[in-house]
This record gives sequence, structure tokens and C-alpha cells, in this order.
Amino acid sequence: MEEATGVQTQEQLDLSTALQRTIKAGLFKDTVAKGLNEVCKAIDNKNRPVLCIVADDCNEEMYLKLVKGLCKENKVPLIHIAEGLTLGKWVGQCKYDAQLNPRKVKRCSSLVIKAFVNEDDEAAKLIKERIANETDITL
Repeated sequence: MEEATGVQTQEQLDLSTALQRTIKAGLFKDTVAKGLNEVCKAIDNKNRPVLCIVADDCNEEMYLKLVKGLCKENKVPLIHIAEGLTLGKWVGQCKYDAQLNPRKVKRCSSLVIKAFVNEDDEAAKLIKERIANETDITL
């Protein structure tokens, strides 16, 4: 019975849920950088980060150009997300009501995952596979 449920969860795991799991785990271990200043420092660091996630609905065009240019220069895989509010929810930049529904979500334009917390995790493996095949991914 346990094997059947394990297969079920593996089939349901897609890239966005894998990223959510990795970001949540990274927030606890301080392996996630968010905000322009932290993101630029993490990308330029000699210890190359795992990947960068950027929201395409950012108001500042120069912000996107800077982050994309740094990623290209330092060969950091880049993942595009349509909305910054989604990224804000993943990072936890919101308040929760009594039913644990997110309220007052703040936008997050970019973040960097510096390292995987657990290399053997299914989510980490899925992300590594996708990054190995493509360096510029759109969700």
C-alpha cells in the first residue's frame, strides 16, 4: 500500500510544486536569496547558485535586464514565472487568515536558490533534471 501512494505522489510532482517545496525548505536553512540586492550578490558569488527565478510581470524593465544578464554571464539557470504574487506566496511574503488562506500577498520579483537543502529529495531531483536539459525555463 505504501508503494502505491509513493508512486501517486511522484506522478503529481511537477516543476512548480517541486520549486515550492525547495523554496520552503531553503527558507528554513537560509539558502534562498530574495530581493534585487541579495539576488545580485548570490548570482555573482564564486559559489554558483542552483537557479534563479524571476517574475515576468515586474514593473522595472532594467531590473529584469540586470538579473537576466547576470544569470547569462554566470551561467545560472533561469526560470520565468508569470506573476510576482505567485512567487510572493511561495516565499511567504503574506499574512494568513484563520483558515490559513494567504491574505495581503506582497509581490516578489526574483529569488535565487543558493543550494539544495536535501540533494536526495524528489523535488531536488526533478529540478536538477529540468535544469540539465534547459537553462531558460518558463512556467
